[in-house]
Amino acid sequence: MRTEGETRPAAGTGPERIDLNEVVLALSDALDLVGTHVVQHGKRVAFMAISCGRPLALEEDERSDLLLAAVLHDCGVSSTRLHARLLDADFAFEEARGHAEAGAGLLRRFAPLSQVSAIVGLHHTPWDSDERRAADPRIALLANLVFLADRVDALLQARRGSDPLLATDEMRRWVFARSGGLFAEETVGAFLAASAAEAFWLTLEAHHLERALRDEMRLERSRTVPASALEDLALVFAEIVDAKSPYTAAHSVAVARLAALLGRLAGLDPRTSAHLRVAGGGHDLGKLRVPDEVLDKPAPLDAGEFAAIERHAFETFQILRRVEPLREIATWAGYHHEGLSGRGYPFQRRAEEIPLPARLLAIADVFQALSQRRPYRGPLGPEAILDHLRRFVAAGKLDPRGVELVAANLEECFRAATLDDQEERGEAPAPG
Repeated sequence: MRTEGETRPAAGTGPERIDLNEVVLALSDALDLVGTHVVQHGKRVAFMAISCGRPLALEEDERSDLLLAAVLHDCGVSSTRLHARLLDADFAFEEARGHAEAGAGLLRRFAPLSQVSAIVGLHHTPWDSDERRAADPRIALLANLVFLADRVDALLQARRGSDPLLATDEMRRWVFARSGGLFAEETVGAFLAASAAEAFWLTLEAHHLERALRDEMRLERSRTVPASALEDLALVFAEIVDAKSPYTAAHSVAVARLAALLGRLAGLDPRTSAHLRVAGGGHDLGKLRVPDEVLDKPAPLDAGEFAAIERHAFETFQILRRVEPLREIATWAGYHHEGLSGRGYPFQRRAEEIPLPARLLAIADVFQALSQRRPYRGPLGPEAILDHLRRFVAAGKLDPRGVELVAANLEECFRAATLDDQEERGEAPAPG
């Protein structure tokens, strides 16, 4: 299951390569936000799945693929409503297969993770189903391990607040009763062996889980990816966020395209412009924590709802900064609601503390949002958008030189903000 371009880190590996495990953990942090109150689902599933995989004598690549697929198995879920339903002990509903297929499609878009997409696509497939029988046997077995761990965590969440050790016998009986039906006899046997120890269940507590998962990733084969893959990764980030609401469809993808265009128009070097695209793709990752009903609300937000929105830039910053090569990008993305007057959020940075790429990203974000329909207004045309941008300049929110750069290239910026991503995959219009 190894894909071309994946390597063990060579001696002297420099900043041009990125640790794929760190990227996966950052993605997992983003997906954790969707649960709002029930977090770390992917991490618990990953720990359980890899623990159950040990008795099965998996090959090195299989163990590594299992770990990555388990951490990311719900990457097709952006909706807080759907997340809650998926963690219901009754999993048999129409969205189950849809989100698995959506997640597989996302991972196929990012070559370093494409090898685990088939596992993710099958992770809600019963063992006794025709679909499973038609699949590659080893992929099906790995997917079934993820499925089993996913359902065990759903049972655990139904008992949230009680000591998991008090319910382990019941959960083990529940899994055993579904051997040969939902779950393969092999995976059930492996689960019963791994879950006999109290430590298996206690490690699932939040203050132990992160350390345990990092230890597991260190034990598995390390993989690095070229820094040039960051732009493809930004598209994965963007599509996860943009799927959250019909009103923000393609928002992050278009912001990434427009931000990169503004970077080139401003004379930034190609590397900085490329990194600006990555920041644009990931700038709204923190919105995964915002409940669906708040993002889609057609009326003004109350204080609590606005507080939920306000924290999203901070959450974005924390997610992206976990990957060392993304630290500068994390700052740009985390500052996209800062204002030059110092009255933005969440850091309240003043003009001299806000770098040019962050200022351009803020302009791209506002421009693109105004070009899209929202629950409380329709989309605006280029001249109306420019009027709004200039009012934001007057209020001390946006950079005046950046807005005048937009004014000088208004039609080109509008095309970049509104171009359907199906027409142009991740390629910004060339400056004219």
